[in-house]
Amino acid sequence: MQKLTDEQHRRWQTDGYLHLEQVFDPDEAEFFRNEIDRIRQIPGYEPDKNPELPRGHYGWMDHTPDLDPEGFMDRRELLTYGQAFIDLVDRAPVFDYVVDLMGPNILLSMTQAIVRPSTEEFSGYTHTDGGESLRQIRVSETCPPISMKAMYLLSDVTEEDSGNLTVFPGSHMRQIPDHSDRVITPYSPGAVRLMGKAGDVYLFPHSLWHGPAKNFSSKSRKVLLYNYCQLWVRCYDFDSVPDVSQQCTARQRRLLGDLGYDFRPGSYFYVPKDQAEVILN
Repeated sequence: MQKLTDEQHRRWQTDGYLHLEQVFDPDEAEFFRNEIDRIRQIPGYEPDKNPELPRGHYGWMDHTPDLDPEGFMDRRELLTYGQAFIDLVDRAPVFDYVVDLMGPNILLSMTQAIVRPSTEEFSGYTHTDGGESLRQIRVSETCPPISMKAMYLLSDVTEEDSGNLTVFPGSHMRQIPDHSDRVITPYSPGAVRLMGKAGDVYLFPHSLWHGPAKNFSSKSRKVLLYNYCQLWVRCYDFDSVPDVSQQCTARQRRLLGDLGYDFRPGSYFYVPKDQAEVILN
């Protein structure tokens, strides 16, 4: 498996994110853009508008609220939409770098396809992943992250206010002061709006403050997100091994929570004896 360079490790520890260039070639980026347009027409999990449910809850929708290929979309549980999405679970070299950073005792916790349209109405926002329960949890420079994401860019984002992923470098280690007393936006002091080409990937941990900037570019920004967590962390997208695991390799099944035996007390907290062998493959 490929390893990060010493310089990449330094940047991860200091800034809290890494930029991998051209993981997808142009044809593959176009393929997944078309796939996002295709699955938009299929029922699936989208943000639930029920005000009685907690923020961040996704519910089954008979259709996407916006069927325009350039309109807003936030679709979850992508593995059910085809083998190409399953194969991204451990796609090299991205997965190699994830394992290098997190170690082998990990799960896939969520998959997501997001389309951010060009609009004057969206002002952007920033957040940390994992909600309130993880916001205050940080690890030292020598510890692996609890959770992290791989964001695959499917659109060029080469100008500011193009829906850029915006980050606060270093915030994965140092909480933004007074964040509970003021609104943190992509335009707050310290924010950096990242650029990238279709096919690039950004890696970042749960604790890094991040979010989309405004999009005035006249075209939508399309991305795929694959999130990984330590084995003992609860998955976001499913509460048991999903049926799609039957279409997966042994390593992919392990990443979906198939430990090779039926659940028993202690599962996921104490790793199977073959965990490293399966993940490192």
